[in-house]
Amino acid sequence: MRSISDIKHYRTMLQNARTLEEAVVMEQMRATSRNLSALYAMLCVASLSLGMSFLNHAPLYLTLGLPCLFIVGSILRINHWRDSQAEFTDPLRAQRDFVVIEIGSLIIFAVIGGWIALLWPYAIGRQEAQLALFTGLIGPVGMMCSMPRPRIVAAGLSGTLLIFCFVFVRHDPFYYGYMAVPMAVSYAAFLKVSLTYKQRIAESVMLHNELVSENERASGLAESNRFLALSDTLTGLPNRRRFFEQINLFFERSPSGELPIVGLVDLDGFKPLNDVFGHSAGDAMLVETANRMKAAAARYGGSVARLGGDEFAYVLPWNTSRDEAMKFSLELVASISHPVVLPSGDISRVSASVGMSSRSFDVASAKDLLEQADFALFRAKEATSGPVVEFSSHHAASKRREVLVHQAFKNADLDKEIHLVFQPIIDTRDGAIRRCEALARWDSPEIGMVPPGEFVPIAEKAGMTQEMTLAVFRKVIAQLKVWPETARIAVNLSAQDVNSRQCTDLLASMLIRQPPSLRQRISIEVTESSLLTDFTEVHNNLLKFRELGVKIALDDFGTGFSSLRYLQELEFDIVKIDRSFISSIDHNQKSFGLVRTISRLCRSLSIACVAEGVETREELDHVRSAGCHLVQGYIFTKPLMAEKMLPYLTGELKFDGMGSMLSVPTQVVA
Repeated sequence: MRSISDIKHYRTMLQNARTLEEAVVMEQMRATSRNLSALYAMLCVASLSLGMSFLNHAPLYLTLGLPCLFIVGSILRINHWRDSQAEFTDPLRAQRDFVVIEIGSLIIFAVIGGWIALLWPYAIGRQEAQLALFTGLIGPVGMMCSMPRPRIVAAGLSGTLLIFCFVFVRHDPFYYGYMAVPMAVSYAAFLKVSLTYKQRIAESVMLHNELVSENERASGLAESNRFLALSDTLTGLPNRRRFFEQINLFFERSPSGELPIVGLVDLDGFKPLNDVFGHSAGDAMLVETANRMKAAAARYGGSVARLGGDEFAYVLPWNTSRDEAMKFSLELVASISHPVVLPSGDISRVSASVGMSSRSFDVASAKDLLEQADFALFRAKEATSGPVVEFSSHHAASKRREVLVHQAFKNADLDKEIHLVFQPIIDTRDGAIRRCEALARWDSPEIGMVPPGEFVPIAEKAGMTQEMTLAVFRKVIAQLKVWPETARIAVNLSAQDVNSRQCTDLLASMLIRQPPSLRQRISIEVTESSLLTDFTEVHNNLLKFRELGVKIALDDFGTGFSSLRYLQELEFDIVKIDRSFISSIDHNQKSFGLVRTISRLCRSLSIACVAEGVETREELDHVRSAGCHLVQGYIFTKPLMAEKMLPYLTGELKFDGMGSMLSVPTQVVA
């Protein structure tokens, strides 16, 4: 297995090499240089040993002088190679060094050949055999250290064979001639191994080059995948996951006791823009919003992100003062509200709401700051005081209450703890109760009676509306079975319910087990806002109820992004005009005109029209004058328990003022 230094060498080598041949030369140089110390050490020991064997038979300069000179030269050469290790990744330097090695090899073999020739006259008996053995082995053994470079091997083996023939074969052609033949064959085989070794080096370099390229490509893909995983592809901003990492980073790097500031930004009016002008316009608005937020955050040393949809976020460092943070948020809102030129050439704008964390409360983690900002944003979208809301002590108390209610609701036995009250929808032309709207009430054994305005939003936020809706439907079905057959009940479905295939499937399976006559006495009410998330999914889910004979009502009509498309494609049976129009109908001519227009529209489409929230006689008279005769509101009664509603359903009791109401003629409108 290659070491880390080898891998680094390969990477540098491949970066510096212009061709494969240059890369091979550098690898040959590196491999050869590692063996040069062993080569010189072997030559030093062998030459010294040979010189010592001639110590008493030849002059001292031949027996010790030349070996000692060779040893000194070898030591100097080894030190030089150690100092030049870093140069082996330079292809030009490697080429030059190989030329030096090749020339040096020829010089060394010439010196050794001359030395052997000078010692030959002093060889007697065993010394002659020892000299011949030294000559025959010194070449191949020395060349084993130069295996990566066949040219050096060829030069060394050829030089050895020439020296052997010149000194020994010439002296005794018969004896040494026979020895020269197998030596030549062995040297040829040795050279073939060296050539194969070079080929293997070339293949190894080429393979490593491919592996490096593949690794770089894989690293590039990994980096690209990481960027995609942590970035929003549309705006280029960090996404939700990356933003959480950034919050933690800001939180961890803040000095003890200091906190960063986290803000959440929600675009108001983005959904209508997206629906009217198309997704390309919506994308353009999001990109421009992202650019404006980045520009604003850069001036404060902060970071921004897109969390999804039309929700953005920012985090400001710990040294940002509260006043600076508030100023930044207001600048952000002002910048976002500037007009944007859409791809179609149209000009549009959106507004923004901002929820901001506070430093007035101890937190255990960055997640707590995000929860503060989320809670403040929720309040900012409800508030009329301004677009920026900072988390406050009041919010903290509300949040604690929310946690308490959430926990109690999570542990509740809804079939036992939920009960229903009913508010009638009355036809003012004859006083008949056309249907009753079922309203859920929760009496918790842990925290007492909880108003629906408190537990319903918490259930929706926690994604826990399904069990509540199923419990309400079970109670509605049971109530219809004991009430008169003329009684009808309307049930509200939350946005989560109507957008959930699982929830609507469960409700449909519950209803299909009931007789058709009972199913036809049920209507479901959905709000306009619930249709905005996924219109196709909502359409498919509502069809399940229509096929079962259940009527469908559009609740709070006029408060959302009212669209005739809803009335046309979803084929609503009932439209309920929101209380906000009714409350001003007696003094606002525009409200009266809107109610009258909606009433006429419903009649033209054969849709029943109901006025919600009628509380005074003046409101009632104006609603009737506008042509809307189905009325729901406190003018008749507050929601009643089932047993108290029963006498009104059977006709035993009439609501107060019903007789005088029926005696007053109404204005007929077309």
